[in-house]
Amino acid sequence: MSRPRPSTRSSSPLGPEDSRGGSSRAAGPADGPLVDPGREHQLVEHARTGDEGAIEALYRTYYPVVYRYALFRVGSATAAEDVTSQVFLGMVRHLPRFSWKGKPFVAWLYAIARKQVALHHRSTGRTAPTVGLEQAEELIADTAGPDATVQERERRLRLAGALRMLPESQREVVLLRYVLSWSLAETAAAVDKTEGAIKQLQLRGLATLKDILGARD
Repeated sequence: MSRPRPSTRSSSPLGPEDSRGGSSRAAGPADGPLVDPGREHQLVEHARTGDEGAIEALYRTYYPVVYRYALFRVGSATAAEDVTSQVFLGMVRHLPRFSWKGKPFVAWLYAIARKQVALHHRSTGRTAPTVGLEQAEELIADTAGPDATVQERERRLRLAGALRMLPESQREVVLLRYVLSWSLAETAAAVDKTEGAIKQLQLRGLATLKDILGARD
């Protein structure tokens, strides 16, 4: 399976506007799911039977989501590709035992991704990745969009560094909601919290981020 180009579907918590697929709109997390639920359900059910076309479609649909999450968490494009590959190997291996449990498929993939990120950190002995210039540029490009200004890219770089200073629970929520543009329901399902708890965590996380970024100015 060839690597798909990472998606630019994202949104910044700290600016008046952002680029999403080449169009400008008010900043904020996504209102709807990453993938149409009907299409997702159909693909997953076909993939569970071993349908190679459906498995390929799931891979191409979710690769950008998983890769950008891994890139933020491990800080290296090469390591993020390795982590993402392991996530999809795990997906294929465990799909026959997958059950919905009232949650979107991406929440199940997220659990696999978190496990692979943790395994990577244990193997390298590091939990706070250092992002090199080349990797930072790719990370920023993936979330700011191809038409982002120099100022926007610089702001995203500062945001990436500040995110790693947040408490784990706040960081995950802000990352999923505001950087990767997951919906409230998807985020709640992924981290196994209520939507009300997610709202509180994102409010506290954004307040902390503003304090961190303000102190650096």
